[in-house]
Amino acid sequence: MKNSNKKNYKKPNYLKAIKSGLFLIITIFFLKANSINASNGKLLKFNNSISEITIDPVYNQLFNAIKSGRKCYNVKVTSVSVKNNNYAFTSFSVGFLRIQSGYNIAISGLQTEFDDRSNFRGAKTVENLVIYKNGKYSIGMTVNMRTWGNKTIKLKNVKITKEPYGYFITGKATDGNRTVYYTLGIYETTCLI
Repeated sequence: MKNSNKKNYKKPNYLKAIKSGLFLIITIFFLKANSINASNGKLLKFNNSISEITIDPVYNQLFNAIKSGRKCYNVKVTSVSVKNNNYAFTSFSVGFLRIQSGYNIAISGLQTEFDDRSNFRGAKTVENLVIYKNGKYSIGMTVNMRTWGNKTIKLKNVKITKEPYGYFITGKATDGNRTVYYTLGIYETTCLI
């Protein structure tokens, strides 16, 4: 009789119930976290645009608008140097924003014009700029000075702001001899494609 009782007796499957409950809790936590991120303006997409939620939301908006082809942007770049009276300058250039590899925005072949200064009067240089994701909620920018020995400098304190008619990006570079402040005014233009 003892053997017949064992055959009819089934042990409860606690492990299966615990696994199901744990799966349910994790799913609810994931959905709750995503709804909080969405309400804070952070995007969570699972396509080729952005797969992170730690990107600056303003840069994210600009990048996705360019990548999708919905909008095209021109940029006016100015820089001002503070060094001394003989070598202080202001420069100006106009270019077009495009997506580079990865999550970078590039401005290539800028013909930079200088103000009327004592040295290099009226001379133009060629520069390339790259704006990129730089850690959590921040961006960075590099300037490649093709005319000046193909030197690349990395800007510090790079900030992006959204305005009703476009964007502004600012940053500065210090190389020991001078400090240069860059400002990019980014405005929507007609797409030629």
